Amino acid sequence: MPQPPQPPDRPPSPPTGSRRERDRQRKSLVVGAAVAALFAVGAGVWAAVGYGGGRPDAGPRTRDTDRAGRHTDAVPTGPSGGTGTTSGRHGGESGPDDARRPGEARVLFRKPAPQAPRTGADIPGFWVMDGYAVKPVQNRVIAYGDHGEPKWTVKLRDAVCAVPESPTDGKVVIAYRGGGKDECGRLALIDLGKGVKLWDRRAPYTAPSAPGAPTPGAATQGASTPHAPTASGGDHLGMGLAQSGDLVGLSWYGGSAVLKVDDGRQVSPGAPGPGCDVDGFAGGRALLRAYSCDDGTAGLQRINTSTDEVSWTYRVRKGYKVSTIFSTAPVVIALADEHHKSGGVLALSDRGKRRPTLDLGKRSYQPECGLDLFGTKLGGCRGVAVSSDTLYLPTELTLARDGRPSSEIHAFDLRTGQRKWAAKVPGRTLFPLSVEGGALIAYEEPTDRTAGSVVGIGTSGGRPRTLLRLPSATRVAEAGLASATRVYRNGVFYIASDRLTGSGAAEEMIMAFCR
Repeated sequence: MPQPPQPPDRPPSPPTGSRRERDRQRKSLVVGAAVAALFAVGAGVWAAVGYGGGRPDAGPRTRDTDRAGRHTDAVPTGPSGGTGTTSGRHGGESGPDDARRPGEARVLFRKPAPQAPRTGADIPGFWVMDGYAVKPVQNRVIAYGDHGEPKWTVKLRDAVCAVPESPTDGKVVIAYRGGGKDECGRLALIDLGKGVKLWDRRAPYTAPSAPGAPTPGAATQGASTPHAPTASGGDHLGMGLAQSGDLVGLSWYGGSAVLKVDDGRQVSPGAPGPGCDVDGFAGGRALLRAYSCDDGTAGLQRINTSTDEVSWTYRVRKGYKVSTIFSTAPVVIALADEHHKSGGVLALSDRGKRRPTLDLGKRSYQPECGLDLFGTKLGGCRGVAVSSDTLYLPTELTLARDGRPSSEIHAFDLRTGQRKWAAKVPGRTLFPLSVEGGALIAYEEPTDRTAGSVVGIGTSGGRPRTLLRLPSATRVAEAGLASATRVYRNGVFYIASDRLTGSGAAEEMIMAFCR
């Protein structure tokens, strides 16, 4: 087996670009016309235009763009701000509610980031529950109430290093460090409703050889097991997790496995085929497994979370493999060849039959798909939203005639592959968040002078309408949360950091806003 690329102390520094690009450190996947310009990094990719090396300057401009792109206001429902819990005043900002202007959102709470090593630290994961939100913070998993008050804490022996995007039935399997240097080799099941650890075990090293074969050393309730299968399969570098129903798929450099969520027992849906290896999983409403083979073929499989068996297989055209899974239900995937050149974006039916390839035209699209050195994390792209019949993608940033950067959201019909409509706000960048209540929810990013907003766009298109205008007093802190999970739920907008910079300066970990 070839030696894996060595994980750096922190993500490699991008090419020097604009100040805002250096601050944001956006890691992206580009699909469409610009996909040929990619840097290969280990087994993963960066878009060459993703850090300013050829991408238009995404830096904020001095002109206030609100006059050209003012939205119509809408009144969302949700809790009122109350007093909240703030983390103090940072960087010369006013107190978040003292300087609140008419029409601006209230700061529900702010949570400062803990200290981090100078090399920084990843803090992946954030889940919004009913009445509270849960955030892994180094070696702890903490639940925060509606106003930022701690509800419960689960302590682990080391830092959380990988999480799935979605829990199931209020439970989530997380991976934390253990087993060796840089190894993301321990697993734990956390009950997000009760705030307890249900089991804890070492990650397996390889899948059972036969479907349904049991795993030696099943997990024990609330405790750790000292041993796990020790066949070859890598050292859990680049761990990726995907959870759906009672199954969680694990993929790392050199190995993969599927476990039952409830008890941590390892199961096998069977090998993809002779000479084939699992590339990764994506979860949520379904569990999908992508694979590639020595003969240049590749495919995608859906695993039935009730029977633990493969329910269908879609074979990708030769020379390409699944590079990204945007959605598991409906299934929407991106293909790429070994040189990371795009093979298009296409949809599959719920039985694994091919639907039309999306007609991207000459535009390039740039969702945030994160840094994946080992090519094991196929799901979880941000800036993408999917409904039953529509995919929403953000375009790559462009410069308007007046020099202001902006991006659009394009809606694609999954039944025809054709673009349905485009939405934009002049001089602003837009990112899809989710589809709720018959509308697309999107985030309008802050500029040098204007705070961000949460906007809604009807499924038939039209002008974005403001759902939540974030306060000017927290604009600097908001802009500082560049690598973050963003969730809009029941009138509350959460921004939760995924990485601590370790710069020594005060930084936010979570910010929550409401009317």
